[in-house]
Amino acid sequence: MTERSQKDVFLSSEGDAWYGRNLQHLREPGPDIVLITLDEMGVAPKSVLEIGCANGYRVASICERFGATGSGVEPSASAVADGRTRFPSLSLEVGTADALPFSDGQFDLVVFGFCFYLVDPRLHLRCVAEADRVLAEGGLLLIYDFIEPVPYYNDYAHRPGIRSYKMEFSRFFLASPAYRLLRRNMAPSAHGVPKPDQTIGVDVLRKSDATAFPPNPYLSV
Repeated sequence: MTERSQKDVFLSSEGDAWYGRNLQHLREPGPDIVLITLDEMGVAPKSVLEIGCANGYRVASICERFGATGSGVEPSASAVADGRTRFPSLSLEVGTADALPFSDGQFDLVVFGFCFYLVDPRLHLRCVAEADRVLAEGGLLLIYDFIEPVPYYNDYAHRPGIRSYKMEFSRFFLASPAYRLLRRNMAPSAHGVPKPDQTIGVDVLRKSDATAFPPNPYLSV
């Protein structure tokens, strides 16, 4: 690792570099597993936040499909500037998942848009706390990312000193009885079966603080 934090590197330069490398895909994204999953579940969010939103193309599509209001946070200033021009109805901010510039309980859907794997593990629990803070009671949390059975890292291909961290990120939230896994959709693989180190999918969880801790079940024993 470099002396500069991974967060600072993405805010200062690598976020913009990532955006530049992926412009063509972002402008012509094709079928989106996040939208497909929401359609299959029959949900209709009204207020959506995407963390790692790039220029907002996905959250804009969600809003158009469901008539929702949309917000996004993204470390690339170039992506946010582009998104504000392309999708003026969205509220897009430069930032990272560990310090979300939004109000408590503001959203009924929070999406991690294929970004958790680039977060420094020292910030993982802050990201979990922030996502939980802005997600409304009864809301849905959708994590689109690598889903690997054990935690590990790879060296980041595009910049020395940066790492990609892979695991089953929904475990962070499922450690709390307030969260329940509703659905898992695995992204299709060109080889039919996902290869090790390339297992990608969507986990959808529901938040319910109200039912997390029921009355003492032992009082009648």
